[in-house]
Amino acid sequence: MNAPQELFRPLIVPPQEPPRVQARIAFSRAPSGASYISAQHVGYPFHLGRTLKLPDDPQGMAAVYLQSCSGGIFAGEDLRMQLHAGPDSQVHVSTGAATVAHSMLEQPARQSVSLTAESGALLEYLPMAMILFPQAKLHSQVKVTLHPGARVMLCDAFCLHAPQDNHGIFDFYRADLEVRCPSGRLLAGDRLALCGQDMLRQLPGVSDRYQALATFMLVGQGLPVEQLKAALRNALTALPDSYLGVSALPDDCGVSVRIMAVDAVALRNNLYTAWACMREQLTGIAPRMRRK
Repeated sequence: MNAPQELFRPLIVPPQEPPRVQARIAFSRAPSGASYISAQHVGYPFHLGRTLKLPDDPQGMAAVYLQSCSGGIFAGEDLRMQLHAGPDSQVHVSTGAATVAHSMLEQPARQSVSLTAESGALLEYLPMAMILFPQAKLHSQVKVTLHPGARVMLCDAFCLHAPQDNHGIFDFYRADLEVRCPSGRLLAGDRLALCGQDMLRQLPGVSDRYQALATFMLVGQGLPVEQLKAALRNALTALPDSYLGVSALPDDCGVSVRIMAVDAVALRNNLYTAWACMREQLTGIAPRMRRK
C-alpha cells in the first residue's frame, strides 16, 4: 500500500522575524564639534529626552536620558536598545531614574544593550541601578563593539527592594558584558550569576552584608592602564560601606571595577566617584553628579 504523497512533502519552516529593537539611537559629530542625535527610532516602553548640554561636560558632548514610561520591567519582556556613537562624537547616556524589575511569577525578563563606538568616539552608558523586587528574574546583556581609538564607559548595577511587610527576595540576576572589535573578536568579557537565596544567606565570598552590586568599566585600547588603576583605587578606597576590586581587562582593553555596597546610596556614591575619576583622567574635567 502506497503512503499518501503528503507525507513526503518537505517541512517548510517559516522564517523567524528578527528580535524587535525598541530603541535605536545614533550620534554624530557636527562640523562645529558638537555631538547630536543623528538618527532615532524609539518606541514603547522607552522615552528619549532632548539633548542636554550640561555643566562640566567636555565641549560639544551630548547628554541624553533614556527612560522607561511603563513603570519598569515585567515578566516575559525582551527589551533591546542600540546606541551608536559616530567618529569623534562625545555622548553621555543615562536613565535619569532607577528602573524597577517587578516580581516575575510566570517568565523571566531580559534587557539587551548594544553599544558601538567608532574611531575617536567617547560613549558613556551609565544607567542608574536596577531595583530588584522579590521574585524578579532578570538577564542583563551589554555588548560593546569597540573601534580603534574609541572609549566606552559603562556600568551594570542592581540593588534590592521589598514592599512593606514583604520579606521576599529576587529569584536570580544574570549579567553578561562583552567587548569585541569590529571583526567580532572577543577582547574582554564578564559574567555574573547570582541567586537571591544565596545573597540572603550573606555568605563570605558571595555577598556578606552587602546588598547592592555593580560592574563598572572603561574600555579602550592604548589607555594608560596602570595610571587608571591607581587613580581608581585612590578615589574609591576612602568611601565607606563598600568593598571593591580594580583590575585590568585583557587584550589591552581597559579597566574594570567590581563594587559591592551595603545599600543603593553607597553604591551610587561609588559609581559616581568611579565615573568622575575616569572622566577627569580622559578629559581633564570631573563631571557633576547628575541627581541627588
